[in-house]
Amino acid sequence: MKLDVSLLRSPGERALPRDLLVRDSPPAHRPRERFAIRVRTADDVERLRALDLPLFLLRDEDVTMLGYPMRFPPILVAARTIEPALRSDLRVLTFASEEAARNPRLEDIVVAMLQFDPLAARALLERNRDLLDLRRLTKRVYQEDLEQVAASVRFHDALDIPATGDAPPRESIARLIRANSPRGVLP
Repeated sequence: MKLDVSLLRSPGERALPRDLLVRDSPPAHRPRERFAIRVRTADDVERLRALDLPLFLLRDEDVTMLGYPMRFPPILVAARTIEPALRSDLRVLTFASEEAARNPRLEDIVVAMLQFDPLAARALLERNRDLLDLRRLTKRVYQEDLEQVAASVRFHDALDIPATGDAPPRESIARLIRANSPRGVLP
């Protein structure tokens, strides 16, 4: 069984940007036009966000600004509901919550990093603890079903998440985080 997601436009709505929403082949005996979401650049993401689609672009500058200097290609974070309609060469991470993908907060960036680089997510938790809503972060970890990953980098030291037997010692995590500390002026 395959999930089928379609974006449908009523006749009264304004014209869609044809370079971002490309016509998809209609299923048999279905009169409506179907569109796939094509994302090639950061500008495409911003234009799609203006159409209120639940997605955002996670950039390495965002993570560096939050105190964990690293380099990676941009990552498209989208709601799980629109993932089947996405056509992109960018790496795609999905969120169960449409609201988190539509209006990401700092906790949502930590959750996205937990999917991409758990150690970086742990460093973001440590370095931005005073800015984070820990209760909301705990809720988001459970919502995205990432308890196991979070426990593997000792999120249970700061959040109300059960510890698992395979968590590394606290000292080794702290040593790895110290090894990648920001130097100089952050952008």
